[in-house]
Amino acid sequence: MRNSKSSQLMKRTRKNKNITQQQLAIDMFQSREYISKQEGGERKLPPVSTKYFIEKYNNPWLALEAVNEYIGWGLTPLDGPSAKNDKYFLQIELEKELKEAIKNISQLKLTNDLYSIHSMEIQDVHKSADAIVRVVHFSTLYLATLCEAYNISWLKVWEDHHANLKSKGYLI
Repeated sequence: MRNSKSSQLMKRTRKNKNITQQQLAIDMFQSREYISKQEGGERKLPPVSTKYFIEKYNNPWLALEAVNEYIGWGLTPLDGPSAKNDKYFLQIELEKELKEAIKNISQLKLTNDLYSIHSMEIQDVHKSADAIVRVVHFSTLYLATLCEAYNISWLKVWEDHHANLKSKGYLI
């Protein structure tokens, strides 16, 4: 197994907090050797370790990387030559993508009769889906950046969001 991004993030977070592997092992009720194997990429970060780091150290990037590694797709920080993972860059890109998505959504006329959709309408559906994916990606990275920069709890934001959805009757 290779050294994954989530294991690198785990190690970096631990070191930034000046915690030894032994201290972390005691906190997590795991052996130091197991922590070492997780950080070295020999063992996949189990969900319990990921949750611990998110709760204890408010590390949204670890949450995103772990989801990506477990399911094989997901949101990851932008790491290409054109990317800047700061709140200003992400805010500008998110605003641009939101405007594009709103334009695409407003032009799309969905129908229940899938057999009557013409090829031009299918292209509009794909265009709208592509715009929404970009909005989801940039908005999630923007949220993670805000949580990290302003010490907002990543978990609390999502817990509050789910509570709000439940109160509106969208979730059981």
